[in-house]
Formats: sequence, C-alpha cells, structure tokens
Amino acid sequence: MISKLLILLFSLFSIVILAVSLFLPVTSEINRLLLYFDFVLCLFFIYDFFKQLHQAEHKWKYLYTNGWLDLLSSIPIISETRLFRFFRIVRIFRIIRSIGSLKAILKFIKAEAKESVFGLLIFIQVTGLFIITLVVLNIEKGTGNIKTAEDALWWAFITFTTVGYGDHYPVTNAGRFLTVLLIILGVLSFGALISYLNSIYRKLK
Repeated sequence: MISKLLILLFSLFSIVILAVSLFLPVTSEINRLLLYFDFVLCLFFIYDFFKQLHQAEHKWKYLYTNGWLDLLSSIPIISETRLFRFFRIVRIFRIIRSIGSLKAILKFIKAEAKESVFGLLIFIQVTGLFIITLVVLNIEKGTGNIKTAEDALWWAFITFTTVGYGDHYPVTNAGRFLTVLLIILGVLSFGALISYLNSIYRKLK
C-alpha cells in the first residue's frame, strides 16, 4: 500500500513537471534537467507497472483495462513531439486511478503510521532533491561552474551523498545556502533509511 501512496504523490509531482516544462524552451538547460527528473520518475512508474502485472490474478484483464494506461504513462520523454507529450498527459489517468484507491490509502495511513511517515519522507526527500537541484542550476548557470543539467545532477548527487568531490560547487550565497540544505537532507535521508530497515529487521526477528 505504501507504493500506492507514493504513486499518487509522484504522479501529481510529474504533472507539475509537465506543466512547468510546457513554458520552457526545448533547448534550455532547465528543461533538460526536468526531462532527467521525468526519466527518474518513469523508472519508478515502470517498476510499479511490472509489479502490478506480476501480482494481477488475471494479467490480460489488467493489461486491456488499466495496464495499458499505466504502461503509456511510464514511458520517459525522449522527444518533445506531440505523441510523447500525450504519454505524459496520460499520467492524469494514473492519478485518477490512485484517487479511486484513496479510501484504502487513508485506511493504510491510519493503520500503519510508521510506514506512511516513511513513504511521506521518501516523497519529501526526492522532491526536495529535485527542487534544490533545479533552483541551484537556475541560480548558478550564469555565474558559477554549474552550467548544464549534467553539472547540476552531478553536484546534487555528490552533495546529497555527502561525498563532496568538489569539481562543481555553487559560488553564490543562495547556492551555498541550498547546498547546506541538501547536505542536511542527505544526512536525514540516510538516517531515516537506516531506522526504517532496523524496524523491519526487528519485526522479522
């Protein structure tokens, strides 16, 4: 059930990415970064599709009722043609299906508070990582050495994991402040993950 909660939240977030990208030039670095974000979300969506297909008692029925919509909405954007934009818009149907399970999701949240909090933390951490990366690229692309979408992704990964490689770094005060926030987010994320795995281990004992 935690996966359904995350599907709902990430589907909503992917629609926000779609809406923002519609107002950006195709060749802009910000738009390219959004496409990378979209690709990451699609990995999660395609995983959910195959999981539901595997768990479905009647696989063909799932495929010709809801499965084909789930599959289309899981296709990453590799082109800005109308066809591929349609695939993104299809995700609205995924949201509608998730809302249809809202009662079950709310029941799960009440019954499994810890699991729900962990799911919410995952969403906050992922979206926080995305947003900070996006803002830092927008701030630094004209002044610092974080100029491309790839630079921003590399900087975010190294900062989030607290490795601190140092080849890309912000030079503005706002960028440095966001770096501190991303480091804190990374430390909290790994701490939450260890705590969650520890709770699972205790249940299995």
